[in-house]
Amino acid sequence: MRHPIDLEALGTLFDHRVAPVTALLHIGLTPSLMEQRCRPGGPWQRLLPGVLLLSRAGPSRTQLVHAALMYAGEGAMLTAFDALCLHGMKSAIPLLGPIHVLAPRRSRAMGYGALRVERTDSLPKPVLRRGFHMAPLERAAIDAVRRTKSIPDTKAILAEVSHFVGVQALRNELAMVPARGTALARKLLGESPARQLERAVMERGVPVPVPAARVPAAVG
Repeated sequence: MRHPIDLEALGTLFDHRVAPVTALLHIGLTPSLMEQRCRPGGPWQRLLPGVLLLSRAGPSRTQLVHAALMYAGEGAMLTAFDALCLHGMKSAIPLLGPIHVLAPRRSRAMGYGALRVERTDSLPKPVLRRGFHMAPLERAAIDAVRRTKSIPDTKAILAEVSHFVGVQALRNELAMVPARGTALARKLLGESPARQLERAVMERGVPVPVPAARVPAAVG
């Protein structure tokens, strides 16, 4: 029996052919029909919980990015290497690793093999690039270098991005993120010893050293 909705043309209604299950339910598709079409060899694919690709081909990186933001929910934004690429940075390494998304603390999204979700209370103001919400250039850069141990890649990213936003913007952003993975970036950006000490006090409870009191010389 032919379905009253043209299932073959349905993908054209959704950006990048990526559709939320809730939208498909709303237009009349049943869970059993979606399950049937997502079986191995079927015309559709499950990308993430509650997110389908209405195509048997792919998925492309763009479709994965779209699915990641859709899954992470309202307020989520792209960051790190994918965001650098969409910002137009040439220093971004080949996009083979997980997609990194920033999400509000209230988000219930969880990371998967192809997706890294970082929930935070201090989301930056997003910018729109090629139809996607993403972190500003300086935040995308810092999140990228936090996830790489490559010295050449880290140097290349910081050098290129600093040309557009300035070194101080990168330093300011560095002060806002967790310390893990930032040692090389802090060294390359010239974080002062005083700031390093302040960071240690805030994040690890390291006591602030108190200068030794000067003892007056004995008067003979």
